Amino acid sequence: MSAYRVVSTFEERGIRPPSKESVTVGETDLKFIHLRDGQDTGLLQYVRNGGIAFPHIMIPEVLQLRKTAHTGSSVLKDSVGGDSVVRRQTEQQSSDSESTARQDEGQARAKSALSTMASHALWLWNAKENASDLINYMQTRSLLVAESWLPGPLASAVFGQVPGTASAARADAMEVEEEEGKRNMLAKSEGPISCIAWHPHRSLVAIAHRASNTIFLYDMGSGTWCPNVLQNAYMQGITSMAWQPNCGYTLAVGCSTGICLWGIIPSANAQPSANPLSAPSLGSMQFSSWMTLMAFPPLAAQHQYPSRLAHADKTAFHRSGASVSALTFSPSGQWLITGHQSHGHLTVWDVALGTATPLKRSGSSSRSAALQVEISPNGRHLVSTHANGQLRLWETESWTSRVWSDFHGNISRFAWSPDSRSLFFAVGKSSEIYALALYKPAPSLDAEITVASSFLAHATATSDGGEDSERIRVGGAIKSLALDSKGQRLVVGFDDDSASSDISLLAVYLVNSQPLFRAGGDTSALMPLGYIRGPNWGKQHPQEATSAAELSTPPVAKQDKATNKKRVRLGLPIPSWFGFAPNFEPGALLTVAWANGKVTFVPMLFRNSKFSS
Repeated sequence: MSAYRVVSTFEERGIRPPSKESVTVGETDLKFIHLRDGQDTGLLQYVRNGGIAFPHIMIPEVLQLRKTAHTGSSVLKDSVGGDSVVRRQTEQQSSDSESTARQDEGQARAKSALSTMASHALWLWNAKENASDLINYMQTRSLLVAESWLPGPLASAVFGQVPGTASAARADAMEVEEEEGKRNMLAKSEGPISCIAWHPHRSLVAIAHRASNTIFLYDMGSGTWCPNVLQNAYMQGITSMAWQPNCGYTLAVGCSTGICLWGIIPSANAQPSANPLSAPSLGSMQFSSWMTLMAFPPLAAQHQYPSRLAHADKTAFHRSGASVSALTFSPSGQWLITGHQSHGHLTVWDVALGTATPLKRSGSSSRSAALQVEISPNGRHLVSTHANGQLRLWETESWTSRVWSDFHGNISRFAWSPDSRSLFFAVGKSSEIYALALYKPAPSLDAEITVASSFLAHATATSDGGEDSERIRVGGAIKSLALDSKGQRLVVGFDDDSASSDISLLAVYLVNSQPLFRAGGDTSALMPLGYIRGPNWGKQHPQEATSAAELSTPPVAKQDKATNKKRVRLGLPIPSWFGFAPNFEPGALLTVAWANGKVTFVPMLFRNSKFSS
């Protein structure tokens, strides 16, 4: 691994963070504009330079979604009530006509005999139909008896994969315990938003709500929310999302139950677009949607993946084996590659056929679970990172791979360059930014990893200047990063490695990947540019901590004081997710989801593709 070559750092270039009372609007002329309020003169300068201002959108922490009135339980209740009314009417009529009941007594006995004969016939028919279940039950009992004769380790080795045995139950319990007890290996995040996905060709944003496991669609073109909400009982624990390229409105959602593949069709009465060649936008109109669950069997039967799970078998899948941690589409949209939280093997799906092919390379234990999976823009290479500290580079022609494992932590995030020749990534608990450079085209795996830059934590005054200005500690361990589609802006977010660090800031670099392919020299691929500051908490977030006085307060008094609780938050909201829009002609458009539920859009306007070294 080669050493990094740094031209300068943020501190050496005199780049200081904005004050905590300001918010970043955008970038113009290689300078970020930070505003304190709507009367700030910097806004006029930004607009005169051609700056674009996007409004913030808000996602609340708690949602109250309307449910359909016609449910299965209500229908069942109505039918039961109807039977009760009929029964009461029958009893009233029989009491009024006692003589008629005596005449019908013989008929009742005949009906009782016929009912007994029908019951016996029904029992014989059920016995015939359930003969296979009885045989399976007897076989299971035989296995349990045989298992009790063997020593514990030998029984686990022999019967550990046999459904219904105690050894299999213990193995499943250990796997569930390991699954529940392990730490969340994905990047730490806070707030109501779990992830965001930009449509590859439309100004449409899909936002996943963490608590309700629902997905909302926001149309940037019209600035409105789509009235439909994507929600399903099987879509739980959303971890990742991706729109299928070249396939209209098809959204793949990775969650704990597998892959929820949503198909969306605009309504027939949609307003035609001004451009006859463009597809209709969802806007504020209703649309039709449906979901196909693409789930996984237990890992032991991974070579028998079903094409698509049938409706009757939706409860038969193994939860830990189906849990998806990351997913990515090939550029053509034909292939969907998924990583899993319970093992390190990847799965390649043919979306049209619904067939799956497992790629076994990184182990079956949850210690090698996939953290991130991303295919290159040209579709020739794939990179996956795992919880055992591995980074694996795949070529997609014959699916051979090369692995690097000499990192001191898990790789938290990475981003491909638009030319598919390099990628930047960060390692947990490290302040260094790594770069992987591919020296030959696919199917070659000839590549080298270098340290492109480092962001050491330091205390500095704010950009307001003056002797009385506050000092902020910036930098430290890097939590996540994102690279725009033009490959010219790299945004870095920091991890909470110290209580005094201001992790609500984002650092931005200018990117020039050419030095990664040169031998020697004193040039760097990254040049410090500036900081991005997000919004404050506002007044909508209650205090999380509970005082000792509140713990001793009776429940009734607690309810009375709940409405009078002070709403206080320490520090500023941290970014829970950030990424770039795939298409933005004036430059790059950064989307940031903050812990207070706000989503901000920070435009970066630029023309020159490279900085001078």
